[in-house]
Amino acid sequence: MWRLSVVPVLAAVCLASSPVRAQMATAAPPLIPVDAQAHRGVVDDTYIIAPKRLADATLQGVKNYADEGDIAAGVSLRYGIDNAEWVVADVFIYPAGQGDEPKMLARAVEDFRESVAFAERQEIYRNVWWGDEAPYTAKLGGGRKQAGRFLPIVFDSQHDMLTSRTYLFFRKLYYVKVRLSTTVEAVDSLSENADPFISSLLDGIDIVSVGTCGRKLDIASLEPGQAPAADMADGVSPDGYRVALRATKAGTPTYGPQTAKTMALALKRQVAGGCTTLQYNPPLEDDNRTVLHLQFGPDDWGATARPVN
Repeated sequence: MWRLSVVPVLAAVCLASSPVRAQMATAAPPLIPVDAQAHRGVVDDTYIIAPKRLADATLQGVKNYADEGDIAAGVSLRYGIDNAEWVVADVFIYPAGQGDEPKMLARAVEDFRESVAFAERQEIYRNVWWGDEAPYTAKLGGGRKQAGRFLPIVFDSQHDMLTSRTYLFFRKLYYVKVRLSTTVEAVDSLSENADPFISSLLDGIDIVSVGTCGRKLDIASLEPGQAPAADMADGVSPDGYRVALRATKAGTPTYGPQTAKTMALALKRQVAGGCTTLQYNPPLEDDNRTVLHLQFGPDDWGATARPVN
């Protein structure tokens, strides 16, 4: 079984024996929100939600490698690019873990180079020529950007000489690898189609994991008239892991629409970061999106979601 090693977590990450821990005045009873849930491990489930139609491409096929017993390989998606049917666009999304983005991207590059070397040893690829590795920044909607790495190769595959441009990204505990391939005669079409396809893809795909997330949810009880901390004026911290709920004059927690609204906001912010300790209801697959599910055992991610070095 695939396992990520149990190693010390980054100093900023604090594990708890329970996914929810209350931080309250001693006179108040514990506050346990109704949508909290127990978890088996750091990540219990991951849902990869991908659009069937992008601005310039259409989803043609999907594969969940967990169905073949290889959950570490994640999932793959194949898109057909409009007006460039000679380009093969493959997307691979697979577990990465927690870590500093530059170091995680460096590891992704090492893993990719080794996968190509393995293909050479198996004589799947022959005469591999590597171009220059370079930083790559995808421009997303709303002025956002996603840092990544770019690696081009040329190789013989069976009867054709192919060229491939691979783009690697690290987001929400997962690697996203995008490979655009075609014959060497059509190499110019790769660069022409890469930027718009990648921007549309990264804007459209979402990755949501559910588990302890290597975090704890801190819930504070606000006494009547007490203001929340400056960084959580709406009762929720920017990352969704600190919540302030108001108590009655007797010091008991108040439940009702405002509490439900606060917890819904916490869930939204945790999901935006890629992993939630709260109850998450994934969307259903429909005509517009495919939803791929990875289910992990309690020990698959170790204690800190850090991958094996």
